[in-house]
Amino acid sequence: MQTLTFQDDSKPNLMPMINRYQPKQHEEHEVIRDAVRSWAAAIDNQDVVAAMIIEQWNASGGEGIDFPDDISRGRQKLFRYLDNKFNSEKYRENIQKLTPSILEVLPLEFRGRLVPADNIMIRLARLEKETSEAKVAVALDAPTHQKLKELSEGIVEMFRVDPALTGPLMEMVTSMLGVI
Repeated sequence: MQTLTFQDDSKPNLMPMINRYQPKQHEEHEVIRDAVRSWAAAIDNQDVVAAMIIEQWNASGGEGIDFPDDISRGRQKLFRYLDNKFNSEKYRENIQKLTPSILEVLPLEFRGRLVPADNIMIRLARLEKETSEAKVAVALDAPTHQKLKELSEGIVEMFRVDPALTGPLMEMVTSMLGVI
């Protein structure tokens, strides 16, 4: 007669999950990493980005992180901290220390990633950008389709500044234009 072994598979597996499946607890680190990496990709030069951040760090009297004089080794160290492949708390702390220096040299077009998506200042900045583009299109007598595009984008951003006022504004505009 044969014996059968029984294995109970209904118990939960208590082994730790791989890091990528765990909930994100350190989003700030990742947002800063993404902004710096995007900046480096935009200019296609990690050395320049690293040099600017390290120079700002040293100029501001940063303590606790020593970067080598060789820019390639400094870049390697900085991006190792940013990438944090081993989920090191020390690397996260280093990036927290470096954050003021990073923000000091980070170009404006990449700072938008660090601000919450729905912020009044972001909406005002988009409004200014779109209305400026509309003014330029009209001033330079752009083709009609481009003027329409830029003007409509400016108008849409005006309505997005305060979404709660969209309805009353639409009523006012239609009554002023005589369209009912």
